[in-house]
Amino acid sequence: MQILRVTLAVLCCLGMLRGTSMTRAEESAIDLSKAAGRVKQVIAHRGASSEAPECTLAAIRRAIEVKATVVEMDVWRSQDGVLFLLHDETLNRTTNGVGVAAVLDWKELGRLDAGAWFDQAFRNERIPTLQAALQVCHGKIDVLLDLKEMGYEYAQAIVREVKLHGMPGRTIIGVRSVAQARLFRKLLPQARQIGLLSQSKDLDAFADAQVEMIRLWVDWLDGDGAELVQQVRDRNVELHLNGSTGTLKEVVGLLEFYPDSLSADDPRSLVQTLLSLR
Repeated sequence: MQILRVTLAVLCCLGMLRGTSMTRAEESAIDLSKAAGRVKQVIAHRGASSEAPECTLAAIRRAIEVKATVVEMDVWRSQDGVLFLLHDETLNRTTNGVGVAAVLDWKELGRLDAGAWFDQAFRNERIPTLQAALQVCHGKIDVLLDLKEMGYEYAQAIVREVKLHGMPGRTIIGVRSVAQARLFRKLLPQARQIGLLSQSKDLDAFADAQVEMIRLWVDWLDGDGAELVQQVRDRNVELHLNGSTGTLKEVVGLLEFYPDSLSADDPRSLVQTLLSLR
């Protein structure tokens, strides 16, 4: 049945279904088109990380090229206070370094190769500073900052970089606690916020802190997913769901919940899939 719904949805978009009567399957297909049209935000997860090494300028530039609307980046602070992009706490997986990244000075971090692990074509791609990433994105794409640390000094450093090199009104802060949400609302009120919940029971608390969007893990949507999504709607907060491949099969499963925002490691595929369904 799901395959039929997907096929009908694509055919509708191509103008290939004819006739005036509509079956239940065709009505579902039109609902799917509506759901695809609702998605206004396409987030490139760690940049276009299926086509370029994650959290690098190459991945960010590719996200811009494929017309993602937002690029997500994970932000740490070096031992000497430089903000830089890296997903993991350690260097081992995505660079030729080893150990905890944040205990090193920027001079040491800046020398590491952050591209060859992905493909030799990206050899000598470096770990970028947040400043460099914001400059690449400026005026071209919105920025989602996934904050990997807590604390007031870290928050101040983030805000300073965004104000100096970014665009506060085109910045989304990924907050992991209610306290962090309230702090950034004071320090950077122009920015939007997405609540990166670690447990679904915190939904109301994040909504009370006035985040504009909430991420729900897809695993939470099994069983009582409709009830949880309705809770988001009742709080007048937008819904974000994480994807990965951006393929038709994956996206159709996510659109069942009528999200306002989707992410993928392959934003090119996600953009194309959504266009094919609208």
